[in-house]
Amino acid sequence: MARFFEISDTFTKFGLATVFITNSILIYLTLFHIKRIIGVYKKMIIVVAMMGITFSSTELIARPFVHSFNKGWIFFSLNSWLETSQSVLQIALAVYASMYLLMMSFIAVQFLFRYFTLTSPRTAKRFEGKGMIVWLTYPVIIGFLYGGPLFLFGLPDDYGDEYFRQEILNAYGLAIKDVARFPIIAYGPDGSLRPGVFFILSGAAVMILQYAIIIYCGVRMHLMMSREFKNLSVPNKKLQKQFFRALVTQTIAPTVLFVFPAAYVLMSPLLDIEMNFQTGWIYAALSLFPPIDSIALMCLVSEYRNVIKHLFRELCCISPKVPDIELRSST
Repeated sequence: MARFFEISDTFTKFGLATVFITNSILIYLTLFHIKRIIGVYKKMIIVVAMMGITFSSTELIARPFVHSFNKGWIFFSLNSWLETSQSVLQIALAVYASMYLLMMSFIAVQFLFRYFTLTSPRTAKRFEGKGMIVWLTYPVIIGFLYGGPLFLFGLPDDYGDEYFRQEILNAYGLAIKDVARFPIIAYGPDGSLRPGVFFILSGAAVMILQYAIIIYCGVRMHLMMSREFKNLSVPNKKLQKQFFRALVTQTIAPTVLFVFPAAYVLMSPLLDIEMNFQTGWIYAALSLFPPIDSIALMCLVSEYRNVIKHLFRELCCISPKVPDIELRSST
């Protein structure tokens, strides 16, 4: 019977194929058919869709997996098809880890933009022009702040290799010296703090910052909608509500699929409890995030639904009917 880590490659390939199809459709529709989503938000949708494809492609190269063992966990690569050095695969692992935080921080940026669109249109205008450099750079910095510390605090050493050596051999049939890896261990044999603690704390801080932005903007948007919507037309009210619901769904999906289980894995070494299990299934679940993100947007925003129905009718030669296009939103 195949063990999960042996079939995880199938999940990775399925995720890449799915995200390539769904995100390509989203990009095509946004560029050539969607009329009411314009300006900055249109660019954001396209950038996020491209990030999703890049994220899944990176996963195929990195083949990330995690094994949790007592006061530590090891983040390593199961890539067996790319004949390259461990350093290259370590970089791929770090880029993969960075890409997830990059995408989450981009959702935070979208929340900020939608929040300012409702509460301070003048501030929202700053996202245009040169402001694009800022909102494109911020996610990259956040991603670097997560992936970079892997090389500062997670590089292999003799203690880490010896700590995980037998577990990696027993569970995966691999010699630890032959695996691209980042062993994260909270405490040394004498109870002293190891560098892994600093990676755990820095990673948690970066993640908490993104959720603080998302929660603050989300709550404020929800509370202020009824008041601000008095000045909007009915079509724009509907559109803003759809954007808000899409953003909430795009946040909940990775939170349930990855953040909740990953938070336990990330922080568990600090608890110094006895455990020994494969936690790499988290990455299989995470591979579903990019396509869910795009599908949620296309399902919740009515113009996408209408255009898809229209194109489907044309494709099937069923009395094509042009979807009703309402007034453009200024955002």
